[in-house]
Amino acid sequence: MYSTRYLDEGPSYESCHLSEDENEDMVRAIEFSLQEAKAEEIYTGDTEYPQIDEVEELAQALEETTLSSTDLSTSTGGRELKWWKLFKELNPFVHASRSTYFWKKSRKRCNILVCDVCEEEICSDWSRCTYWGQTYCEKHTSDGTPQCCSCSRLKIGDLKYITLNDGRKLCPDCHYTAVTDPGVCKPLLDEVHRFFKGMNMKIRYYIPILLVDEKEMIKNVQKTSLGLTIYDKSELEAVTYVSRSIQKGEKIKVVKEVEHLVEGRKVKAMLLLYGLPKLDLGATLAHEMMHAWMKIQGYEGLSLNIAEGICEVIAHKWLEWQSFTGDENIEGTSEKAQFLRNLKEFLKDGIEKSHSEAYGHGFREAKWAVERYGLICTLDHISHTGKLPE
Repeated sequence: MYSTRYLDEGPSYESCHLSEDENEDMVRAIEFSLQEAKAEEIYTGDTEYPQIDEVEELAQALEETTLSSTDLSTSTGGRELKWWKLFKELNPFVHASRSTYFWKKSRKRCNILVCDVCEEEICSDWSRCTYWGQTYCEKHTSDGTPQCCSCSRLKIGDLKYITLNDGRKLCPDCHYTAVTDPGVCKPLLDEVHRFFKGMNMKIRYYIPILLVDEKEMIKNVQKTSLGLTIYDKSELEAVTYVSRSIQKGEKIKVVKEVEHLVEGRKVKAMLLLYGLPKLDLGATLAHEMMHAWMKIQGYEGLSLNIAEGICEVIAHKWLEWQSFTGDENIEGTSEKAQFLRNLKEFLKDGIEKSHSEAYGHGFREAKWAVERYGLICTLDHISHTGKLPE
């Protein structure tokens, strides 16, 4: 038997595309603008059109300000400039080749979506990471653009992403505290044990903790997973784990060994996906440790929603505990410390807003029960009834 913590996309990203009504509205707006331009050409009277140099002069002035009506009147010396004249496709007075410079530099000021990855105007489906603030073309999710396996940010500019042996990518910020060796995992394990002890749930039971790559995890779970707890009824006899890692440039190679699992133990082993930052790996370890604790305490026959929901509550509590006790122990520059604080909130947000039935809905139901009745009373109720208190 297994208990796992899966990698869930959560609600941090939203995909967008124009509906038929929105497309029709856009077409009508452009037609109206063209008609307006045509009307001004016909009923001109003695109106004097601005010359090419004059329009370019206005464009340069607009580069120094925003496109509000107040700024327009100030930056253009009181001369009115219709919005359609800012676009080369709709401007009959400026030659296309001479307006390209202004068009490229002013597109963000005209509220046009620009991809943070390729820095081009977004003309089709797009996605936005609502937490980190990245906006990008949908194509970058499948065109090979590197994406961090922890914080989910896409590679922008000349940032150098680290490639793990199984193909996953790590951004420089997440790589700063990434756990790639069992030796680095030992202090983290001690910290999680202290966390459980603080909740009066001390675990006096030896459990082998093994770091594995994504290929080994998929081999045992048939799906990408952050962690896996192996129970006594599992037929798994051995696990190929990462014993140490070697970084060469922007790539990390690993040395693997085989661990033979001991039969007759309630919890044979715990597998963790190597290469994640300490915060992410710690939350996964706390989640899997809760599975192990319930197994040792004799919790049986729980539904997936209850089992995974209460374990996600513990992972969330661990992150909150880190937010309270961990900031003073963060080493490095203030920028790195701030990123780790942001990463904590990102991971908490991912748990809180997960779309998964078991990990998301189950978490929210379990969190409600724990907040109302307390963790110990909730666990006692689960142990006797197999259900959450209502």
